[in-house]
Amino acid sequence: MTALICLTSLGLAQSKKKKAKEKEEVEKPDIRFKKDNIDTMPDAELKKKKNFYYGERTKKSFTAKDSRTAVTYELFNVLREPVKVDNYVRQIYYHDSRKGEVVAVTGRGQTIERVLHGPYKRTVNDIVVEEGMYYYGTKHETWMYQKTDSSLYDKRHYVKGWFRDSKITYYDEDQKTRIKEVIPYRYGKKEGQYYLFFPSGNIAVRGTYIFDRKVGVWEEFHNLPGVSRIKKEIQYPPEFYLKDFDSYVRKEWNRNATPTYVAPTKNQ
Repeated sequence: MTALICLTSLGLAQSKKKKAKEKEEVEKPDIRFKKDNIDTMPDAELKKKKNFYYGERTKKSFTAKDSRTAVTYELFNVLREPVKVDNYVRQIYYHDSRKGEVVAVTGRGQTIERVLHGPYKRTVNDIVVEEGMYYYGTKHETWMYQKTDSSLYDKRHYVKGWFRDSKITYYDEDQKTRIKEVIPYRYGKKEGQYYLFFPSGNIAVRGTYIFDRKVGVWEEFHNLPGVSRIKKEIQYPPEFYLKDFDSYVRKEWNRNATPTYVAPTKNQ
């Protein structure tokens, strides 16, 4: 009798374990990856590094000017360490902390402190009038220009200080370190500052194009070591639409900066 009770109890216990196991197998979720499964949950966005642009850590700075009619702010970022700037770009921007201004210098490969790098914004009476990005002191990517009524009047696209569509040739086409010529293009036409350089890196010619035409005064330079000395000024029409204007040489200088020619007054 006792043996029968024990067998019955053992059977009931085994039956309960079997049912519990079957229940667990039914309720246990299948977490195995299946090819047909689609992960609809977006990945968490990586936290962007604060004040970190184009691979460089920067710090924020600003300038402020208060006049009787307007309050102007410039908000920008500067590199934390001095850097050697481009050899050719004509306008390298940095913050002159003594003057409290953003100023521009010609790139000569010199080392400069507080070079602008990253976002820039200028406001007049809280209206954004100029906004863009800097890359080691050069204007980069898209720049927007607005009037104080917030109407957009110009948009410019740059690549490291040059207009994005500029045609740039080099003395060393493989390494692309020694620029020979920069022909500015905007919207398919020659537009902006033109530059020709000597192999030494000194400027040889500079002038302005508007709608495919040379305008204003173009300058030619002597190729002298360590100095930029003008050689000749050529006057082109002051406006691109003056098609009957005859260009002429205004002035010439020798290598010692002594004038050798001045155009007659009647041509000026």
